[in-house]
Amino acid sequence: MNRKFALILTLIAGLVLAIGLSLFLQSTAAVAQTTPDPTQVIKNALTYLQTQQQTDGGILGFSGVSDPDTTARGLIAVVASGEAVSEVVSIQGNSMLDYLSTQAITFTHDTTGTLFPGRAGLLLSAVSLAEGNPMDFGGMDLAGELEASFNAEIGAYRTTAKQDFSSGEASDLNQAWAVLGLSLAGSELPDAAIQYLIQSQASDGSWGSGDPDTTALAVTALIASRNMEAQNAAIQGALKYFHDTQLTNGGWKPSWDTDPLNADSTGWILEALVSAGEDPTSQSWTKEGINPIQALMSLQKADGSIGGTYANAYSSAEAIIGLSMKSLSSLGKAPAIHRAGLAVFSGGDSLFTDCVTFTESSISGLELLQRSGLALEAATNPNQGTAVCKIGNVGSPSDNCFGSMPDYWSYWQLGADGWEYAVKGADQSKVADGEVNAWSWGAGNPPPPITFQNICEGVAYVLPTATQESPVPTDTPQPTQGITEVSTPIPSQAAATTTGSKAGAGLYIVYASIIVVLGALIFYVVRSRSK
Repeated sequence: MNRKFALILTLIAGLVLAIGLSLFLQSTAAVAQTTPDPTQVIKNALTYLQTQQQTDGGILGFSGVSDPDTTARGLIAVVASGEAVSEVVSIQGNSMLDYLSTQAITFTHDTTGTLFPGRAGLLLSAVSLAEGNPMDFGGMDLAGELEASFNAEIGAYRTTAKQDFSSGEASDLNQAWAVLGLSLAGSELPDAAIQYLIQSQASDGSWGSGDPDTTALAVTALIASRNMEAQNAAIQGALKYFHDTQLTNGGWKPSWDTDPLNADSTGWILEALVSAGEDPTSQSWTKEGINPIQALMSLQKADGSIGGTYANAYSSAEAIIGLSMKSLSSLGKAPAIHRAGLAVFSGGDSLFTDCVTFTESSISGLELLQRSGLALEAATNPNQGTAVCKIGNVGSPSDNCFGSMPDYWSYWQLGADGWEYAVKGADQSKVADGEVNAWSWGAGNPPPPITFQNICEGVAYVLPTATQESPVPTDTPQPTQGITEVSTPIPSQAAATTTGSKAGAGLYIVYASIIVVLGALIFYVVRSRSK
C-alpha cells in the first residue's frame, strides 16, 4: 500500500510540473508575440510601400493611380526611417522624386496657375528632406513661390487658389504645412507667420477645430521653425491636449473615426511628441500598460501595411513617420547662422556688448540694435530716415530727439583702420556676418577700440580706464545670448503590452486552479489511506 501511495503522489507531482512548465512556456510566447520589434515593423511597412510604387515612381493613392500627395508623405516616411531615397525605385528605375518633379506645378497650382500654399508646403517638406533643390524643382521655385504667398497684414500664407476640395485661403493646416516646408528648406520665417499659428490655437490647446492631425503638424512646424522651444505655452498647451485626448489603448483618433484608433493621427502625434522632446515610451504617455508606439504597431497587417479598417499606403506612410522616432526638424536644412557684434558706449566706463545672431544674409544697423533687446526710442523723418534718440535710460525722448545737443547717439562701423563714422543712417546700412557696429553717446565721440573677437569669440577686453564693463542703464532684462537647441531623447524599447500581461495572468490562474484540484485529490487519497 505504501508503494502504491508513493507512486500516486509521484504521478501527481509530475503532472503538476508538466502542466506548469507548459503553461509557463505558453505565457512567455504570448508576451513575446505582443511586443513586435519597431525596426521590423518599419521594415515591413517600407516593403509594403514599395509594392504600392508605380512604374512612374509615384505611390498609389486613393484614386487607384500614382498620387503626389501620398507620394510626398511616402517620401517623408522613407527619409525619416533612414532608408536611402535612391533605393526606393520602380521597376523602370523611377524614384519618388522623379515622379514628384513631373507633378510639381499641377499639384501645387489650380487651373488658373495660382499657388496652393498648403500643398506647396507639403511638397517642399518632402523635397527638402530628400535633398532635392527647393529653388529649382520640377520647373518651379518651390520656396520662392511659397514665400511670395505670404500676407504680412494677417501673417498667413494665403492665395485665392481653389480647385475641388482644396483652397489657398488662410487656415491652420495650410499655415502649418507652409511653415514646416520653409523651415525644413532652411528659409527664414517672418515672426508674424509664427504668431499666426500661436493666435489661432484654441483654448483646449488644439488647432484645426480640435483635429489631432492638424494639431500635431502645427507643433512639428513650430518646433522646426527654430523660433519656439518646447517650453513655450503654445507647445505645452498642445501637449496637454494630447494627454486629454489619448485613448485607453494608447493611441489617438479624430472624432469621426469609428475604429479603435487611427494610424495617421497616432503617427503624427508621435512625431510631435518627439519634436517637443517627449519620450512616448514613458509612463506619462502609457495608458493601461500600452504606450503610443505599441498601439501603432498593433495596427500592422500581414502585408506590412499599417492602419485600421482601410489600411493603405497613405496611412502606412504616416505611421512610419511616427514610428521612426526622429524629429523632422533634425533632418531638415538648418539655416546658416550669422553673427555680428554690437557695442553701445554711453560714456564714462559704461559699455554694453552683444553678439547678435541672424539667419538673413544681412540685416540693417537698426535691426542689429533692436535685436540686442535694449530698450530704445527712435524718430523717423521721411526725408532723413530714422534717428536713434534714446538707448536704455540715456538720450532724449523721440518727440525731442536732439534735445540734449551737443550730446547725441552717433552711429559707427568698424573698418580695417578702426571706427568709421557711418555715412548712412542705421536703417539704411547693412550689417553682414563678422561685422561690428557701435553707438556712442556724446558730441560725436568714437567708441573705445573693440573687435568682433572681443564681442563674439570671448577674447578678453578691458576699457582703457581699466574699469569693469557694465551694461547700458535700462529697466529691461538683459538679452540672452545665442540659440538654445532642444535635444530629443531616444526612447527605450517598448515594454510588453497589457494584452500579453493579461494572457499570462489568465494562464497562471488556470494553473493555480489545477493545483487546487490536485491538492484536493492528494488530501482525499491521504484520508482514504488513514481509514
